[in-house]
Amino acid sequence: MLDGSQKWQGSSESIDYKPGRFVYLALLGVSTLAVSALAFFFWYIPTVGLRNIHPALPYILGAALVTGSVFVLGGTAFITNAAIKGRLPFYSHTLRWLLVKFYLPLMVMAGGVLKIPKIKIERAFIDLNNQMVKMMGKKVRPEKLLILMPHCIQFDNCRIKVTRDVKNCAGCGKCEIGGLLSLSDECGVSLFISTGGTVARRKLYEDRPDAVIAVACERDLTSGLQDSYPLPVLAIVNKRPRGYCMETGVAIEEIRQAIRDLVG
Repeated sequence: MLDGSQKWQGSSESIDYKPGRFVYLALLGVSTLAVSALAFFFWYIPTVGLRNIHPALPYILGAALVTGSVFVLGGTAFITNAAIKGRLPFYSHTLRWLLVKFYLPLMVMAGGVLKIPKIKIERAFIDLNNQMVKMMGKKVRPEKLLILMPHCIQFDNCRIKVTRDVKNCAGCGKCEIGGLLSLSDECGVSLFISTGGTVARRKLYEDRPDAVIAVACERDLTSGLQDSYPLPVLAIVNKRPRGYCMETGVAIEEIRQAIRDLVG
């Protein structure tokens, strides 16, 4: 307890959130210069013309645009083939990078224009990601596989704290945690109950698994897949009989099948 003359200085784990005005002003200046330079570039090129700058520039730009277009169209063709046939003639990490980092933002923007519900886009993205992870054919050791579950799967009135240690679960059967714990012991894989995205990312950083089976809602899975790339993640959408973030669930057999897909 601090008296009125003392001032709390923070714990050793605290972060100073007051870097001073200089950092803010420096970032503001850099951002302003970058935007100004970009605006000048888009004004200067059409006004002066590439050929006036250098005779070869129109051809260089054309070649770059054609190469980029072929790359993007090729990736689209392969991903479309994967979505329709469930297989690829070959697997490339570049294709999954395109899906996670490039196509998803484009899908979301296009969906906004076409008035497609975002949840449908997220579902499509999750399904495509899972297909690509399975196509990798990568098998991991059980001890290097992590099952990541949201804390909302726990029975709402349960007084047992499982987010610190899932083995605290009493196995009462009111939620799936007891069944998941039995499955993880049976298969020799790790099980972790996360309270949020930050905690989940820290767990991945600490344990460094070779693959993950993650259960959450579409929004959290989508952001998690982006954050955890290139780590292979099989994403399973949770069941929500009582809505979001309240006594959600998952089919144990789906988790068992995901373990088979990754462990073999």
